[in-house]
Amino acid sequence: MTKARCTFDLNNLRPVENETHPMQKTLTLMALAICVQGFGQKEVVSAYNANKEGDFATAATYIEQAIQNPKANVKNKTWRYRGEIYLNISKDSALFAAYPDALVRAKDSYFKAQELDAKGSYASEIRIGLDQVQMAASNAGIGNYNTGNFGAAGAFFDLGAEIASAFEITDTMAIYNSALCYEKAGEVDLAVARYRACADIEYQVPNVFLFISNLYRTNGREAEALETLAEARGLYPREQSLIIEELNIYLTNEEFDKAKENLALAAEQDPTNEILWFSLGSVLDNLGNADEAIEAYKKALEVKADYFDANYNLGALYFNQAVQGINAANDMWKPRMTKTESDAQKQLEDDAKALFETAKPFLEAAHATDADDLETMRSLRDIYARTGDDDKMLELTAKIKAASN
Repeated sequence: MTKARCTFDLNNLRPVENETHPMQKTLTLMALAICVQGFGQKEVVSAYNANKEGDFATAATYIEQAIQNPKANVKNKTWRYRGEIYLNISKDSALFAAYPDALVRAKDSYFKAQELDAKGSYASEIRIGLDQVQMAASNAGIGNYNTGNFGAAGAFFDLGAEIASAFEITDTMAIYNSALCYEKAGEVDLAVARYRACADIEYQVPNVFLFISNLYRTNGREAEALETLAEARGLYPREQSLIIEELNIYLTNEEFDKAKENLALAAEQDPTNEILWFSLGSVLDNLGNADEAIEAYKKALEVKADYFDANYNLGALYFNQAVQGINAANDMWKPRMTKTESDAQKQLEDDAKALFETAKPFLEAAHATDADDLETMRSLRDIYARTGDDDKMLELTAKIKAASN
């Protein structure tokens, strides 16, 4: 009997034209099956040996041929070898450049090996391999970030997060780093998706909502920015940064009435939220509605007496009114003034002095809360100079000088 030889082309098999004996057909098919099986095993062995010798490119060629074979394709070791080969390729910078998807292939290979390892005989080996792929992906992410390849960096961090997730572990840093990378790459929707994933696991909240809002704003999607802020404020109603961000959008668009209405409604719904009252006061202050602003600031202080921002802004509002009064009085001066004019000027000066006195306790309260704030110290120094508190004025002057050096 002639021995079968594995020299045929699998892609060009054709029916035998001449009539053959049934037994001969059976033997031919058996030989074919043995050859196909041998082909797959041979490539796996060749890949293993090349990998062991450090010839990873050749190993990759053989292993890719092997997985095309239906017999080798369902063998656990085929996929474990493939994972190891591509992991080794990722460690060689030149080869990695030629196989940029090496870590993805390594990850997929180990996952496939895991799927085929029904008894868990190789669970430990597979886990070690995947841990190494995850570490390599993290390093590749950092490397690409440092060289400005932000999109690629994001994809590598995604890969690390995916592997962690397969073992029911949430790699918060990988998800967050991925978001940062995609943001820098200008991939808005990808960045938003990763930031939202951070929010889902309560990582870097509420800041991630601000990041999402800023992303939308800088890309002309203000409606989505406002929707994001509304959602975030529902979750974190006392977070001042969210309120201010929303306020800034309205102010940038000169939608002052909308800002006022938005904050007034929120304050009424949550009257013990000092941040809302303060924010409303700020809007009214900017709109020039001084009386309403004063009322809102005072409501904030009723809730929290040592609220620095409310004390400072209220003190500053009275201070600015006093300065306006002094300027108005000075503008009235002329060499020869009638008694009526002189009395009116004196009244403006007295009113201004009263306003400085009114401002004083609020700025003192702000200073008591934050003794290092220079703007507060400068305002108080000027008030003390106006109200004759010379010792306090000199004390603050010395503190300001020391802090400025």
